[in-house]
Amino acid sequence: MQDSELIALWRSYDQKLEENLMLNRRNAEAITLIKVKSLVGSMVPMKLFIIIASTLWVAFLSVVLVHTYSYASSFFWYSLAIHVVLLTIVILIYGYQIGLIFQTDLSEPLIKTQHRLASLRSSTLLISRLMFLHAPVWATFSIQEQMLNHPTWLMVQGLITLAFIVVALWLFFNIKYENRDKKWFRFLFKGKEWEPVIKSLALLEELGSYSSAK
Repeated sequence: MQDSELIALWRSYDQKLEENLMLNRRNAEAITLIKVKSLVGSMVPMKLFIIIASTLWVAFLSVVLVHTYSYASSFFWYSLAIHVVLLTIVILIYGYQIGLIFQTDLSEPLIKTQHRLASLRSSTLLISRLMFLHAPVWATFSIQEQMLNHPTWLMVQGLITLAFIVVALWLFFNIKYENRDKKWFRFLFKGKEWEPVIKSLALLEELGSYSSAK
């Protein structure tokens, strides 16, 4: 066999090897994106249920606010109003998340899918931060003005409310992705609201590393 034939054979083999590597890479990307689509899709039923239930709850509380405006305690009314406003924002964020999930396309570039998942992750953290931020309203809505004339009760109520505020603010400022490996974070964030996003991002990061290595 002449040298030219050997070179041609080697080039043919090298080309086939490159084609196989490209095919394997495409298959790996396709399988990973299917897994990601399945993982984030599993979050939709729970999010839809929360939206429907929360919307009904907000509608009920809005009726209560309207009918009690003229005679309800200021603590009760404003506590309830804060709860309604923040819960409405949370509902809108859930709607935004469902939009992100349905926009995820198996044919879109990998970087775009990663961006959507990063937005899904950050908005999930924002929901939790907002829910903890308005926790103090559960310590204030039952206060009546006449109770302020009792020093002992006022001191107890003040300590309870202060504790709620401190914990709520601490969680609001510390719930961030950088703290994901801490025990308290892992305790708070688990289940359908969090794990599918993290698993999907890990799959995409692994796929990105594999593609870069190739």
